[in-house]
Amino acid sequence: MNIKHLKSFLFSLPLFLAAVVPASAQQGPSAYADGDSLAALVKMNYVYTFEDALRLSRETKKPIFFNAFADWARPCHAMNARVFSDEAFCKWMDKNFVCFFIDVSKRENRHLAERYGIASFAYYLVLDDKGEVIHRIANSYPLPQFQEKVAASLSPKTSLRGTSQAYAGGDRSKKLLLAYVTALDDAGQDSLFKVVLPEYEQMLTQADLVKKENWFIVRRKANEGIQSDMFRFVVDNRSKFDKAVGADEVNTLLSQNYTNEIFNQMTSTAPYDPAKMTDLYLGMQAAALPDSLVCYRFYDIAKAYGAKDYQTLLTLLPKVDNIQLRTIVELSLKYSDLSSADRDAVVAYYREREQAYRAVGSSYARGYQDVADALTKPATPTSGVVFAEGSLDEALTQAAAEGKHVFVDCFTTWCGPCKMLARQTFPNPSVGEYFNPRFVSLQIDMEKGEGVTLASKWGVDAYPTMIILDAAGNVKGRIVGFQQPQQLVEEAKKILAE
Repeated sequence: MNIKHLKSFLFSLPLFLAAVVPASAQQGPSAYADGDSLAALVKMNYVYTFEDALRLSRETKKPIFFNAFADWARPCHAMNARVFSDEAFCKWMDKNFVCFFIDVSKRENRHLAERYGIASFAYYLVLDDKGEVIHRIANSYPLPQFQEKVAASLSPKTSLRGTSQAYAGGDRSKKLLLAYVTALDDAGQDSLFKVVLPEYEQMLTQADLVKKENWFIVRRKANEGIQSDMFRFVVDNRSKFDKAVGADEVNTLLSQNYTNEIFNQMTSTAPYDPAKMTDLYLGMQAAALPDSLVCYRFYDIAKAYGAKDYQTLLTLLPKVDNIQLRTIVELSLKYSDLSSADRDAVVAYYREREQAYRAVGSSYARGYQDVADALTKPATPTSGVVFAEGSLDEALTQAAAEGKHVFVDCFTTWCGPCKMLARQTFPNPSVGEYFNPRFVSLQIDMEKGEGVTLASKWGVDAYPTMIILDAAGNVKGRIVGFQQPQQLVEEAKKILAE
């Protein structure tokens, strides 16, 4: 998943992207619990080997649509439910492409993920009959938007390869630059996007910015936060944007940013600030956001949580309709200064949620169990992952001296699942027992200091991402997405070939 899209819909993590979450799957913990049932909905005419895809591409003169699937990635299952189950879309795909499906997260298929630089999910490629890349789509989208993005691969005027070649040949027309930055954005190629975008932006007037074709640029810049100049520009020109892209699209953008800010307030280590919360509420009102939006549910939850009114909090959490957002919030909260009655109520709530997830075989059951256990069992010393202080170079030096690898937790402060890892997985004794003898472990904020450079170097565009390096600094493997303790250990074993 492209980092900007992830950040703009904060919690749509390995879980979400709920732009494509089936309505029926949002009603309870069963969402995506059964990937097989969602796969059964698929109407795509796939081939399942790379060799067959290349052969059929040569025979039919059609490009290859490559669905780079990962079974653990919920956006992939969401796409099965809402996109690849659409009969009209699937017929269009069969007419225009050889459709190739493979789970690149399996060990025997990881070489394809490495060959094509696939490090986040959902992820799609369009290849020619030689296996060369024509186009990339590094995110999940609903219909008809996804079909439009796939269709861009069919013309050199809009494909990533075609626009890249035109740009390299010296074409700097406004039309070409728009097509090129659009293709780069869809491909998740942020570094190159940031190089080319200023060339296009200098051609734009404020009137151009409110045109539909430039909305993706506005959205990216506005998603830098509610204090950003572009966010304020959208608020100040709300009626024009409503007319250009639709009020629902504008509401989604603004609400997601306020939701993100409120979530940060909830999970911050700083004391609760009621004045800041009032400012956020007034801002949502000034942005003309309808009271039905999720940012207001988060506002109510944050107020109750900040005031330690836990009884009210427990009545508000179920009002978050998106089950994935609700889960991340519930597993990110920390409870302190509880009365006996509050403790009993919180424990009962988390036990109920644990059982609901356990009934459908979801790994999130363990997270709820951990919260409830922490509130009912005496604190005991744990020996989880020991993280070193200092820079990556220092960690590599230490690893070389101790004959170890380096494990890097690539996190950001806004990433809910990163907080879940830090709270539930890394402190687990079984994880520490495996990791500490084998790794020098390091946590790096990818948006600060050396993290910015490393994120670009390693191609980190989804969070959480964990990188395993040898002592020379070579990447041996990566783990993307939230992992329960045993999952993380098993993934690390695969990378170390143990």
